[in-house]
This record gives sequence, C-alpha cells and structure tokens, in this order.
Amino acid sequence: MAPMPTPRRYAGTAVLDGKLYAVGGLNEADTLNSNLVERYDFATKAWEAAAPLVTPHENHELAVLDGKLYAVGGCNNDDDFLSSVERYDPVTNAWEAVAPMATAREGHAVAALDGKLYAVGGRNDGLLSSVERYDPATSAWEAVAPMAADRMAHAMAVLDGKLYAVGGGNDDDGYLSSVERYDPALDAWEAVAPMAAVREAHAVAVLDGKLYAVGGCNNGALSSVERYDPAVGAWEAVAPMAAARMTAFAVLM
Repeated sequence: MAPMPTPRRYAGTAVLDGKLYAVGGLNEADTLNSNLVERYDFATKAWEAAAPLVTPHENHELAVLDGKLYAVGGCNNDDDFLSSVERYDPVTNAWEAVAPMATAREGHAVAALDGKLYAVGGRNDGLLSSVERYDPATSAWEAVAPMAADRMAHAMAVLDGKLYAVGGGNDDDGYLSSVERYDPALDAWEAVAPMAAVREAHAVAVLDGKLYAVGGCNNGALSSVERYDPAVGAWEAVAPMAAARMTAFAVLM
C-alpha cells in the first residue's frame, strides 16, 4: 500500500465508501496541527486530497454514521481541548460544523450504534468517565450513563449491539486491562472480563463476532493481540504482530 503523501501523527482514520481517510493530526515536525484530509482508494491504489477540515484537529476521533464521516473533539493549534464536531459528506466533498459536545475532550473514543454517535471518556482538565450521545435527527448531544472508570487512550468497538470500552489509562490505576460494556436499551455499563495485558493507545476491531485488541503500550510498545469471545465471556491470546506498535488503528476491509 502506498504511503500517505503527508507525514502525520495523532490523525484520525476511518473507512467510508471503500476508501480509507486520514484526517488532521500533527505535521512532520510535530509543531502544528493539520486540517489536511487525504483518502486512499483501494481500487486505484492511490491517495488523493479531500476537502480539508474547517478547524485543525489532532488526537480527535472519527466515526461513520449514515454515510457521513464525523470528526469529534481533540485539540487545536493552540493545544485547546475541543468540543467541536465536524461532519464530512463524500457526495459534496465538504465539511460542516454540527452541534458541539457539552464537554471538550481528547483521548476519548467514538463509535456509532443504532443510528447515534457516542463520545466516551477522554480528558480535558482532568480525566473523564462521562459519555455523550449525538442524534443526527435532532442535531443534539445528550448525556447518558457514565462509565464506572475514568479512562483515556482507550479503544472502543460495537459488538452484538453493545459498546465495548477497552483498556486505556487513568491517574488512579495507571494502564488498564479492564473492559466495560454499554447496553443502550438499559442505559447502563457493566464490567466484563478484563484483558490479560494492561494496554493503552491500542486498536480494537470486530471480526466474525469476536473483539480483537491489538498492540498499544504499557511502559513500551506492544506486539501482542488478544481476542474476546462474548459467547464465553473470555479473552485469549492470538498470534502477535511482527512489529510492536502503539497509537495505531485497525479497520476491517
């Protein structure tokens, strides 16, 4: 796969309409955020520029909802925490501002579930357990049940109609192995089996009805991979990656 034309870190990534988007992030010198957006076309095996963000973002989160891409929170050029949210329409190749979150946050996790967008945890002046939900029909955010634990640099995925918040870190416990699961019908979180390894800045993805936690760090980058089976409520180790990596992303193609 061809490298991106623009080096960047702390960007957001997501797949929309069969293309891989790299959105915002820090530039090569790590001195400025970027509002640049590039996308990779798997058919042509080439990168192309897409419309830039309205506001530079880094350490933000991306999610796809109703065929549009959302860039949620993060930081700007002045290292201010952001509550702002932008939405990208691939048909018009344009970003627009939508309703901001009630709480500015970075290092959070975002996922779409049942036609709504969830922003979970993260930090601003302190670590957060709070959760907000965006309804595109009303263009408004609302608070829902918070997690039991503050966590940032965690990862999140949807499995069997529920949200999983996996690992991360906080001030009280350091790196976390704990996993919480949110049921939207009950508006409640519950603890499920923890991972064998504590990890933050990792990636998660769902494949064949199971949840994979990939890489991350705990006093060093990790190559290990664990798989959670909801049928038995347990994690198991699977083959590690060849290279240890953190702040990576995993997408299913």
